[in-house]
Amino acid sequence: MINLLFAFMFTLLVAIFAVQNSLPVTVTFLAWGFQTSLVFIILGSAIFGAMTILSIALLVQFKLKRSLHKIRTSHQELEAELRELKEKQDIMQQNT
Repeated sequence: MINLLFAFMFTLLVAIFAVQNSLPVTVTFLAWGFQTSLVFIILGSAIFGAMTILSIALLVQFKLKRSLHKIRTSHQELEAELRELKEKQDIMQQNT
């Protein structure tokens, strides 16, 4: 919940900053160029950055879930093996 509050506050600050800097600027990239308001550049950059961070976070979360699944499977197999060995040990102790 606190992360959502921080995200909302940061979004509000970026929006205020963008609106206060609404001068027209020329954007050029290689042979391509156009003129637009700085508001669109600031907001577009913020959105692109947020989407980049979100995609990286989702990738990391996916990898962690997959790793956790492997660990849980391994844990269950080891617990089953431990039960089996304890049963064998009990049988051996009963025979002696």
